Amino acid sequence: MERALAGPVAVISMHASPVGALGRGENGGGNLAVRRLCQGLAKCGIPTDVFVRREDPLSPAEELIAPMSRLVRLPAGPARPLPKASLADHVEAFSAAVVAHAASERRHYVVVHGHYWLGGLVAQRLRETWGIPWVQSFHTLARAKARVGLPLDERRSIAEAWLVASADRLVTGSVAEARDLMRLYGASRNRICVAQPGVDLRVLRPHDTARLRADLGLDGHRVLLFAGRLEPLKGADTLLGAVVRLCHESRFDDVVTLVVGEDSGDGAVAGGERRRLEAVVGSNGLGGRVRFLGAVDHEDLADYYDLADICVMPSRTETFGLVALEAQALGTPVVASAVGGLTEIIADGQTGMLVAAGLPQAFADAIATLLDDSVLREQMGEAARERAASFTWERASERLAAIYGRLTRPQTATSTPCGYSDNEVMANAG
Repeated sequence: MERALAGPVAVISMHASPVGALGRGENGGGNLAVRRLCQGLAKCGIPTDVFVRREDPLSPAEELIAPMSRLVRLPAGPARPLPKASLADHVEAFSAAVVAHAASERRHYVVVHGHYWLGGLVAQRLRETWGIPWVQSFHTLARAKARVGLPLDERRSIAEAWLVASADRLVTGSVAEARDLMRLYGASRNRICVAQPGVDLRVLRPHDTARLRADLGLDGHRVLLFAGRLEPLKGADTLLGAVVRLCHESRFDDVVTLVVGEDSGDGAVAGGERRRLEAVVGSNGLGGRVRFLGAVDHEDLADYYDLADICVMPSRTETFGLVALEAQALGTPVVASAVGGLTEIIADGQTGMLVAAGLPQAFADAIATLLDDSVLREQMGEAARERAASFTWERASERLAAIYGRLTRPQTATSTPCGYSDNEVMANAG
């Protein structure tokens, strides 16, 4: 039995809000994970305060995420969205604002949990100020992105290495992320715990999509779905390359691709990732075959998952891949890159298909195989729904609560990432 916490947890998500619209700005699976985990921690009896940087002067200073969990917006720099590259310059001000807020309420935290590297820089300062354990989650890693050919953010890479060496505990969303921390940053496996995200089946329940299909003019069409922030990391250009190849075959004349999401901060570089993708669509005569729908509220994404015949995740790297898990929960098979956490979510050949990242022809072949076989799609969809049900936020929250509980004891080290055996960790780290 883990010892119950004696007080609240300070959760630091400086760069993006857990209640923000997914697929817009910096909001993605990591932000949804923070929200769902805090909701789950509340059910475990653990109160949380989630601190974010104020980006809109009209937003409320506080709002409830769940009973016992609140979102707190604090000033640090101008009250508007800022490029992630500039947020590190406001870490000191944000840290001071968190300390001042806690002091004003005489609030005493027992653990601080930093999210993303910017949140880690804040959490480290709070650990030193408050003398409490510090848990760190990264969600994405600079060196993992550089490994697949994206530019290396040297400042972030150095900061991440320092955070990895300094945090009391590192919590990852997948065994693949744990492996990256060990291989790319030299992390000690004794301080890594794995808490895989889950899926909320109450939100992602089957829907009647007839109205949405009619509103989008998709009656009589088969649908491919891409959902995520628009940035090079997510590989939407690979999907478009696959669509170009599919369009050469008349049997796919009824196929329409929906792109849900907007430019992230990274995607806004050089004029915007959406603009670049739209240029690809135009130059290849795909107008009408590919539609950009912008960001969609998470509660409405279920309709799009349910509407789609296939969900496509062509990411160049992926720490976990919540979109793939949620699509499977709606019985939609996924064609995805065989990278990172996607290999842990998707059972290749059973709930979807894993293919080499960055190869449009490989994606086109896999998509064509599923489009040509409705029976196979249905079989995979049923298997996908069953597999997704095994990933729950309740389990993830209970693991996180157990991690926090261990940190209140004198011996804080465990021999392996929590929830996984030595063999599993080392097999994935080799």
